This record gives sequence, structure tokens and C-alpha cells, in this order.
Amino acid sequence: MGNTLGLAPMGALPRRSPRREEPLPNPGSFDELHRLCKDVFPAQMEGVKLVVNKVLSSHFQVAHTVHMSALGLPGYHLHAAYAGDWQLSPTEVFPTVVGDMDSSGSLNAQVLLLLAERLRAKAVFQVTHGSCLHPEAFPLSP
Repeated sequence: MGNTLGLAPMGALPRRSPRREEPLPNPGSFDELHRLCKDVFPAQMEGVKLVVNKVLSSHFQVAHTVHMSALGLPGYHLHAAYAGDWQLSPTEVFPTVVGDMDSSGSLNAQVLLLLAERLRAKAVFQVTHGSCLHPEAFPLSP
């Protein structure tokens, strides 16, 4: 005859299982989620990049990076990182100090502290060519 469409009897329909009352786990900090999302995309570059890493202890490591390209001037970066010994989770260690200095003298640094169980502090410092980017935030003269 043809195709017919009909509903199944009420007893034959699958029932939904009751909702779980378990809370979802904490996905982690915003910085960690942002880093994981950025890792999905490949890093594009043109030229040669040399990276030398040295782990000096279980808490301190240093990296030297030299980048040479036909498009611009060669660059050098010194990266240093310190991770404390209080590990809250596999990806969070406190206190953490990270710094990066390039060949022009610009410094970028971050300090992460755990003030309480659910309270973290993050300070970001940027110095370009020997002067603070926002000198009004840190007045040095009386």
C-alpha cells in the first residue's frame, strides 16, 4: 500500500532516566581553559627558531629563545619560571612567578599567589624600554 507512519503504544516508548544529582566537576581556572583552547591551533611562523630549555631544579627553569627571519630583525627572549611547592591540583602550583625579557629590554612578568582556599591573586607587570607602561599606578616620587 504505501508507507505509513504511526506512533508506538505508550508502554513501548523508552522512559527518561531520572536526573543525576551529582554536581559537575570544576573545569579549572580560566587561564588553564584558555591555554587548552589555544593549543588546538598550530603556531605559525616564518624563519628559524631555536629554543634551549634548562631545568635548574624541581622549582626553577630557564629558557633561551632566538628567532631569525627574513621579515624582521632577529629576536632573543629570556624566559624564567619559578613554581612553589604547594600543589593544589596537577595544573596549579603556588606561588608561581613567570618572567620574559626580550632583546630590547622589555619585561613581562606574572605572579600568582594563593591567598585562601578559593581566593587567588594574579599580578601582571610590564616594563618597556626601562619605563613602566602605567607609571601613574606606581608613583615613585613623593
